[in-house]
Amino acid sequence: MAHLGLEQVTFAYPDAASSALSAVTLGVGRGEFVVLCGPSGSGKSTLLRLLKREVSPGGRMSGAIVLDGVPLQDWPARELAAQIGLVMQQPDNQLVVDTVEHELAFGMENFGVPQGAMRRRLAEMAGFFGLEPLLDRRTDELSGGQKQLVNLAAAIMLQPRVLLLDEPLAQLDPLAARELLGMIKRLNDEWGITVIMSEHRIDDLLPLADRVVRMEKGRIVFNGEPRAFAREAWQRRDAHWDAALPSVTRWALAREAAIAEPPLTVKEARAWLAQAGSLPRAGASREPRLSEGDSAPSRETSGGGNGSVPLLAADQLFFAYDKRSPAVLRGLDWRVARGDWVALFGGNGSGKSTLLQLLAGLREPLRGNVRLDGTPLARMKSKAKFAAIGYLAQNPLLHYAHESLLADLTAAAARAGAANADREARDIADRFGLGDLLSRHPHDLSGGEQQLGALAMTLLGKPQLLLLDEPTKGLDPYVKATLGSHLQSIHRQGTTLLMATHDVEFAAAYANRCALLFHGEIVADGQPEPFFEGNVFYAPPLHRLMADGHAHREVATQR
Repeated sequence: MAHLGLEQVTFAYPDAASSALSAVTLGVGRGEFVVLCGPSGSGKSTLLRLLKREVSPGGRMSGAIVLDGVPLQDWPARELAAQIGLVMQQPDNQLVVDTVEHELAFGMENFGVPQGAMRRRLAEMAGFFGLEPLLDRRTDELSGGQKQLVNLAAAIMLQPRVLLLDEPLAQLDPLAARELLGMIKRLNDEWGITVIMSEHRIDDLLPLADRVVRMEKGRIVFNGEPRAFAREAWQRRDAHWDAALPSVTRWALAREAAIAEPPLTVKEARAWLAQAGSLPRAGASREPRLSEGDSAPSRETSGGGNGSVPLLAADQLFFAYDKRSPAVLRGLDWRVARGDWVALFGGNGSGKSTLLQLLAGLREPLRGNVRLDGTPLARMKSKAKFAAIGYLAQNPLLHYAHESLLADLTAAAARAGAANADREARDIADRFGLGDLLSRHPHDLSGGEQQLGALAMTLLGKPQLLLLDEPTKGLDPYVKATLGSHLQSIHRQGTTLLMATHDVEFAAAYANRCALLFHGEIVADGQPEPFFEGNVFYAPPLHRLMADGHAHREVATQR
């Protein structure tokens, strides 16, 4: 008998025309590590929320969900809350109290854990997750990735038997993501905690998983081990499935489609090359490419250093949240030229979001100036400033204020002065694949759908400078490619783009400039190829594969 199981579960949100889940049957064994993947809006988050009774969405459900043979509704509330832990997709939705230490203790206090045991667990978990330096910090001053770590640690404080994770890597830098995955795997291996993780970034996840479950349109379309998933995804010859594969797996299968054990990691790909390097190519690569007639993103970058006035300039920026906090920015000088597409990297808490807010005029620096086309933002009228600069926040829900997606898009179009706001709202919704969701309440959208809707609202203003904070967060690989095409289109039309991101593959595919923020300053800035060269974590998997001389020659043959 499965430890946790769904039996013919069908669920529909109130007033929804179709079901979010349709006849889903799934059994998860004790101690299994299951990866839940699929397109944005396929039902992954809905399924996870139904498994956590305390946050189950309102709507109509049929079928049964059981834990150790007992239906969830028959479990005592207190016992069930401790048995199943959940880390939500939006970390702000889960934080309750003011400081990190109080947040970690909050659940244990509510369960009446003795003070001695509480302090022991707190000390152990703070050390395990590396949160000791943050214990006195206010939760509203943390970066998105730090908030996610705090939420995970808080969930583990109650020692659950099942851990549900909804896009836990979405806001983490590459190093933090690997560290978090290592922690989750240790919890799974050493404590026997059953893990069910919904995630789009699966390059580092597939080698750790026992099983992959893929969902589409509320149904399970694949349920099996990771290498079987890789073979199935490739054999379907479908762009949506192809995009879900790790890049090194996709590259290897393009070279030799009949691989019995497709490589899932760079290490495995190198070992496979060592054995099969002399084999003939099985067929043409199915990697997406630009044809001769396509307009690729320019790899030239001036950074404002060609003598012309840069579109955006930051001069000696200093910023701290209060007098007691360390400075986030320390005399930062930077230029963004008109026509740039810049990817800004940096660790969690390095100040990327703060810098974007300063550049957007949403915060005031303690010292220094931000200039747009040579004019200090402080001297610009708000209306002119916000007409010229578009800003996409890290939390997309901050952009929503109405009861439906259509109402929010229409309001954004009206603010931008559209002659027919309703038509413009519907047109951009169709371009982003949101046409069927216009009547939905924003909180009933998936994380990826919320992200696309917020971006659509931002683009309705037709800004000359677009600042994007983690624009690919919550997006499945296929939708991410679609987003890249939309951004590429507006970039060609003259919009300058600056995006703070942890998504190195997206940056490598589209940006013409990459920069690294560290210790309050820009410490690296240049074109993508030299920027990624030699990096260990801030480099796409294929760049790491090419670090090996033999692999470099093999990859080069497919260019």
